Amino acid sequence: MERSSCPDPSDKRVAVVTGGNKGIGREVCRQLASSGVTVILTARDEKRGSEAVETLHGLGLPDVQFYRLDVSDPAGAAHLAEFVKEKFGRLDILINNAGVIGATAEIDTTTPIQEALEGKSAMERLQWLLQHSTESYEEAEECLKINYFGTKYVTQALLPLLLSSNGRLINVSSNYGLLRYFSGEDLKRELNDIDNLTVERLDEMSELFLKDYKNDQLKPHGWPAESEYLAYKANTPRRRVPAASLPWRCCRKEAQLVCSSSAEKKHPSCNT
Repeated sequence: MERSSCPDPSDKRVAVVTGGNKGIGREVCRQLASSGVTVILTARDEKRGSEAVETLHGLGLPDVQFYRLDVSDPAGAAHLAEFVKEKFGRLDILINNAGVIGATAEIDTTTPIQEALEGKSAMERLQWLLQHSTESYEEAEECLKINYFGTKYVTQALLPLLLSSNGRLINVSSNYGLLRYFSGEDLKRELNDIDNLTVERLDEMSELFLKDYKNDQLKPHGWPAESEYLAYKANTPRRRVPAASLPWRCCRKEAQLVCSSSAEKKHPSCNT
């Protein structure tokens, strides 16, 4: 009997994109779906997530589906892993895009932001936004909860599926996550020592950052302490989660991991 030339549906790649309802996340979903990948678009807000999926369906991309996910909830991440395993039996791509900036934009709502930024260069727009933003301890706490712990929960829940499919993991970050923003050399060296860095130590460092933030001890202890978006800059551990989560020496050849991207996140008024 002649073998059918039709592709086996089980061979179709499957991707999960967190924070996929708008901006970078939605564009990633669009490009993946356009390349023939089945995409699970996740977002905290069910209405926005469903609308994003409808928009992509309207572009002729039916293989995108919505899954409501709060990345900061470990139980939710575990349920997502169960859903993917039961429905698809595989996961080829995980893109950790969900994140917040840890600040609030103080903008005069009587003037649309587009008008306020009109005619400004990219650098002038950035400076304007920085001047109209405030940060609080509560926002710093939320930033760590979503950007670091959320990335960790989702990665750990889905990693077994990724490894079994020889999958790819991408954490979306920005230049604000570079170690150059840390003022302490000891802290930089420790975060750069991938082979010896553990998830437990990253958890501890995140808690220490919040303690120092509350006690106004960021600079003395080597954290980012200058200018804006302090909690977001301290989220360098987000880039370190995959390496610290893996049985690294045994599995790094099997898993193709891209631990960070230079894609820029949007301003706090545009958080996913």
